[in-house]
Amino acid sequence: MKVLRVHETLGDSDTYGGIDAGDAFLPHRDSRVKGPANVVPATAFWLTRARMADVPAPTSLGSHAVVVLSGEVRVDVRDRSPAVLTAGDLVFANVASPETLTMTWDGFAWLLYLALDDWLPEAGDNEARPDPAIRQGRPSLTWIYDDGGTSRTEPLRWPSDLAPVPPVEQWPRSLGAFVTRRDYGEDGYVPGVWHNGPRPQLGVTLNGRAENETGDGTVTSPVAGDIAYIDDVTGAGHVTRGLGDRWMLFVTVDPEHLRFVPEK
Repeated sequence: MKVLRVHETLGDSDTYGGIDAGDAFLPHRDSRVKGPANVVPATAFWLTRARMADVPAPTSLGSHAVVVLSGEVRVDVRDRSPAVLTAGDLVFANVASPETLTMTWDGFAWLLYLALDDWLPEAGDNEARPDPAIRQGRPSLTWIYDDGGTSRTEPLRWPSDLAPVPPVEQWPRSLGAFVTRRDYGEDGYVPGVWHNGPRPQLGVTLNGRAENETGDGTVTSPVAGDIAYIDDVTGAGHVTRGLGDRWMLFVTVDPEHLRFVPEK
């Protein structure tokens, strides 16, 4: 799991200033510990399957993050060595010059954009234990919701076109985001307990593996780059069994800003 930060400041008379770029430390807590849901001050988000021409320029977004969900994304920072990001990797950025940061890939890439309230993580090393394999192909996108007391799993179908990415003002709103970590070891899936989602939120796997089981008997196996929209805030809930050094990014969803219709 790679986490990068790129911060450019303006110098005197609006000339371009210095670039602070390198590894970033994700503030996180143990997944068994409750805490604030806005440690990462996300204000909006957008899911996309995009060609390079379909995404906004980094300079137009202010403070933001991009989570790679599939593909290989090359990140070039002016006067720095390039980095290649794969599923579960992130880049946080706030840049003023178009030449400072470029992201390139072949064909299509699945990405999750987050608008941030003038925030970037501090520099540091997360010391995440790498997964033994990287998922190839498109990410798994699921919706977990309560259906009359029984939780169900369905494919997550984004309610509008994934690309091109619209202006931030049209993105679904978020009340903040946070990151959890728990090392389950490598000796098989560790049993969990049935529980509800505390609020509507996107759960993005950054590292590690899991099994999510819902009341209808569906079991999904998310790995890095997969997303579950956890919407079963009532009913019997779901159960998660973990494996490996599991890191999760949870992006809260402002009520009424992301609505889905169950299958019929």
